[in-house]
Amino acid sequence: MYFFLKVVFSALIIATVTKLSDKTPVAAALLKSLPLTSLLVFFFMKYEGRTNDEIKQMSWDIFYLVIPSLILFILFPILLDKGWTFSTALAISILVMCGGYMMTLKFLS
Repeated sequence: MYFFLKVVFSALIIATVTKLSDKTPVAAALLKSLPLTSLLVFFFMKYEGRTNDEIKQMSWDIFYLVIPSLILFILFPILLDKGWTFSTALAISILVMCGGYMMTLKFLS
C-alpha cells in the first residue's frame, strides 16, 4: 500500500506539471525545475527510518549526478535550433548525457 501511495503521489506531480504546461509553460518549467523528486525521496527515506547520514549521502550523490543531466538541457535546444528533428536531437542529447553520467560515475568511484 505504501509503494502504491508513492507511485500515485509521484504521478500526480507529473500530471500537474503536464497540465500546467498547456496554460503557463513558464510556471510548469518552474515547478518541474524544483527538486521535487529529490525532496520526496528525502521524506520517504526519513519516514522509512533511514539515518541522517544516509540522507546526506543521497543529497551529495544527487548533486553530483545533476551536473551531467544539464548536458541534455543545453544540447537539446541547440540541436533543435540547428534544424535537427525532434527525435534525432533528443536521442543525441540523451546519448551525450549518458556519456556525461558514465564519466561522472567513473570520476566518483
